[in-house]
Amino acid sequence: MRSQRRGDVRLDKFTNSALRWLRRGRSLVFVVGLMLVLLGNGAIAHMHGSEAAPEPAPTNAAVYHFKVGEVNAMVVSDGTLAFPPTFFVPNADPEAVEAVLTEHFLSTEEVFAHVNAMYLETEEHKVLIDTGSGTLFGPTAGHLLENLEAAGVDATDIDTVLLTHAHPDHIGGILDADGELQLPNAQFYISQTESDFWLADTVDMPQALLDEETKAGLVAAAKGNLGAIQAHTTLFGMGDEVIPHVQAVDAIGHTPGQASFLITSDEESLLVTGDVFFSDSLNLENPDWEVAFDADPELGVTARHQLLETATAERRLLLVPHMPFPGLGHVRTQGDAYGWEPIVWRFTV
Repeated sequence: MRSQRRGDVRLDKFTNSALRWLRRGRSLVFVVGLMLVLLGNGAIAHMHGSEAAPEPAPTNAAVYHFKVGEVNAMVVSDGTLAFPPTFFVPNADPEAVEAVLTEHFLSTEEVFAHVNAMYLETEEHKVLIDTGSGTLFGPTAGHLLENLEAAGVDATDIDTVLLTHAHPDHIGGILDADGELQLPNAQFYISQTESDFWLADTVDMPQALLDEETKAGLVAAAKGNLGAIQAHTTLFGMGDEVIPHVQAVDAIGHTPGQASFLITSDEESLLVTGDVFFSDSLNLENPDWEVAFDADPELGVTARHQLLETATAERRLLLVPHMPFPGLGHVRTQGDAYGWEPIVWRFTV
């Protein structure tokens, strides 16, 4: 009976989503087809009164607790994304890309990227840095709020959201599928330059190594999400103390106003990098390879070198949004390039 009720809940939730898609003009064939893809043969069996689908497989941890001085911190997973290597580093020699991926025991068919967000509890604020993908990507991402809730943090508890930049995998969790705010009690913070760029009447990215359809999608996501929070947004400049313990650091290149965030407490610090690099093999061992998603690929390379040089010199702990979960680690020099040293996993804080 318990399994049957779980099946009912899953089907009811999907039915509600399907009705919303139909109202938005999706074809019945599309909705039914997607239903079968997402729910599988168990959906057909359920509709015919057969046994519900088996229990889902167990999952691994989606949060990681630690401290920065007296600040309580937690990395929270939003899920994962994947892109073909040729889409990720389009100007790199394909044979060199395949060779470095193979050397790292990675797929040569797709670059697998985690989506890591940061939650902080300071004396004054409950802070989220970036909001994940929301409904803007497929089912492998968009799980940030449910993972926060599983860790005991409700979306209504969060009073401060810091945005590194306005790409969809970082702002997609602002709105739900119906266009409603998912973090209703939060004040949002984004750099003045970043906000001005995306909310301008005309948004142009002539140097980005992306097709026009992808560029249009980025612009639409940014305008829709940033526009919805304008009344709840505070703009900052690079170098500003955004809130106590958190300073904005210039990371321009990936987008025109991307910021990293330097968190300090007592004698400890952590830099939340934003999207300055994504991959050990593609960006650290090959920091000069241009990234398609950088609005200005040449400036992206410059920003990457600057961050890597600073991080190695200062032995700075980093939180990198797209490195393997939890995305915490240090950069070390490796010949003429760099390598990644993940933290040692700790089971107590």
